[in-house]
Amino acid sequence: MLALLLSTQLMHSHNDYAQKHPFYTAWENHFDSIEVDVFPVNGKLLVGHNDKELNPDRTIQSLYLNQMSKIQESASHSPFYSKSKTIWLLIDVKRNGEEAYRNLKEILRTYPEFANGSRGIFTFIISGDRAIASIAADKGKIAGIDGRFTDLGKGYSKEQMPWISADWSDYFKWDGKGSMPAEEAAKMKSLASSVHKEGRLLRFWGSPDFQTCWEAQAKAGVDIINTDHLAELAKWRNSRKG
Repeated sequence: MLALLLSTQLMHSHNDYAQKHPFYTAWENHFDSIEVDVFPVNGKLLVGHNDKELNPDRTIQSLYLNQMSKIQESASHSPFYSKSKTIWLLIDVKRNGEEAYRNLKEILRTYPEFANGSRGIFTFIISGDRAIASIAADKGKIAGIDGRFTDLGKGYSKEQMPWISADWSDYFKWDGKGSMPAEEAAKMKSLASSVHKEGRLLRFWGSPDFQTCWEAQAKAGVDIINTDHLAELAKWRNSRKG
């Protein structure tokens, strides 16, 4: 699976719940990854970027899992979403990672199609406040870990840690205007190579969100392009296929 993904430019819907139509805009634009921020509250995973945004009716189930469950069977027969296709739900835990992971496991038990590794085309990955030891102990059967560069070489399997993600500003100063400086382009290529040596995918968050930067990342071998502009990124990727 990862060998296939490494040859393909993947698209990530950053803070997808802020879109006018959460989940569905990403789905209709054939996105590969969808991000949702969550807070564990009384056994629930409430969706939002901060406490002020939390609403007991906006849960991971109501915005994502219910929709994913409904389309699971029909999607399995879609010519685009074949059995070789993975769609990631990246769950960015904002606090209390251990509690959030316990809550997620309890919630997924109510969705037989998502429990115990039987997820069809959907796969879960945990970012933010990551309960690394607990997630790793489940061997990737519930969810994977969104890794960091410091996690490389620590012996995690590809199932336990499919991705490495990093803050763009920690590595690059380029703002996406004009051409990327040669030394920064070389650095990005080297970082991508270090991730690919372990068979993992690479994503940067906070990267300049327009075509010049998408092109630079693709050229350097960055696997997953982060965006808030779903239709524009989808159009760009489709243009590259020709």
